[in-house]
Amino acid sequence: MTIASDSGQGQPTLVLMHFFGSSHHEWTAVISQIASDCRVVTLDMPGFGSAREVSGYDVASMTRHVRETIEAADLDDVILVGHSFSGRIAMTLAAAQPDWLRALVLIAPSPPGPQAISDEEHRFQLDFDFSEAQARAFIDGASAVTLDPTDYQQAVEDAIGANPAAWRAWPTQTYAEDWRERVGRLDTPAWVLVGDLDPSLPPSTQRREVMPHLAAGELEVYPGYGHLLPLEMPARLAQRLEAIADEIRTTGRR
Repeated sequence: MTIASDSGQGQPTLVLMHFFGSSHHEWTAVISQIASDCRVVTLDMPGFGSAREVSGYDVASMTRHVRETIEAADLDDVILVGHSFSGRIAMTLAAAQPDWLRALVLIAPSPPGPQAISDEEHRFQLDFDFSEAQARAFIDGASAVTLDPTDYQQAVEDAIGANPAAWRAWPTQTYAEDWRERVGRLDTPAWVLVGDLDPSLPPSTQRREVMPHLAAGELEVYPGYGHLLPLEMPARLAQRLEAIADEIRTTGRR
């Protein structure tokens, strides 16, 4: 876990988690745009970034990793922000109703049930060879706009540096796990943010497979963007996260 900003006394803590194949680096541009009085930390999932050597790539193990990391850091009033595969982990964790969780922000989240993957995408994930060419194809295929060159190169390097065992676990096992019954219908305040050009988990998937699990959920669709909102629209996303944190702080929603 990396503390990006810890100056916001009395503010909810934004805990930012990354998409499959990435790391905490995907949040660098977003964090640079967030007001300095917000409390922000980033958390790497097992097998990626600073947690590259951490084992346990199934949903239960990843959920436990996130909960134990947050509780070891003694965080409270947490807004858990999950992107893509970590969005599913945010929901499975919310189902356990930890007393420190205030809200969820789910960015193009994987659904609690088995994720539908096209044959082409599935084959690409299975055959991924950690070369720069394939890492670039991976990022290019997920985004709908031209990314900042520095952020783009970091995303490529994160994909290349992923633990191969963690990478292989997703397309061979984890994507097909079914947590629908255990997640149920969550009362936690939740926002689902998705680009209308998302090639993997588009608005239609969110409406059909995610929103029914969120009793207090709101869906926001962003025209012209793909799957990588933290990289594609960092300033806009930073503003939205600030607004959500302020709403949670001022209304006391739980």
